[in-house]
Amino acid sequence: MNKKITNIKNIIAKIMEETEVLSYDFELLQIYKSIEQTKNLTGSIAEVGVYKGGTAKLICESKGNKKFYLFDTFSGHPEVSEIDLPRHYKGRLKSSYKEVCAYLNKYQNIFIYKGIFPSTSAPIINETFSFVNLDADLYRSILESLDFFYPRMVKGGIIIIHDYHWLEGVRKAVDDFFIDKIENVKSLRGSQCFIKKK
Repeated sequence: MNKKITNIKNIIAKIMEETEVLSYDFELLQIYKSIEQTKNLTGSIAEVGVYKGGTAKLICESKGNKKFYLFDTFSGHPEVSEIDLPRHYKGRLKSSYKEVCAYLNKYQNIFIYKGIFPSTSAPIINETFSFVNLDADLYRSILESLDFFYPRMVKGGIIIIHDYHWLEGVRKAVDDFFIDKIENVKSLRGSQCFIKKK
């Protein structure tokens, strides 16, 4: 097996021991592979839906010197749409901003923002992106995140969306957004889908 892949699998295993991660190990590996595919592109990296910082730590281990912007309410889900019920509700999946900051404090070029995205997006309004990970669970959160990031993706940039196959609100948000776009939504193993910007 490729030494780099073996090393990243060990990192993933360690992360999953350290903190609660709401993704499978092979989903985390797909995030790593997408960052590898886009590492030579210009543009920063972003994640919406940080929770306890597990996927963010993997991205930090993989991103090189790229800037990495993280967004989460850290108070759980905001108001949910009817399509998101009953599985999700306001306040679900609350986490600690201070604990996530401490967990990731050894990494350089990371910026963590607390609040409801995209109301917290002002610092990145003029940025472009090579990779974005969306794990925000809710119809409105995913739709508004796509609306913000899609026009800021560089050509060849990748957006991964978690829970596309498992949550009706997420799937509807993605399908609604891309219905008139030239990109195809492609399925990945597990719950993820991805879009490569043309």
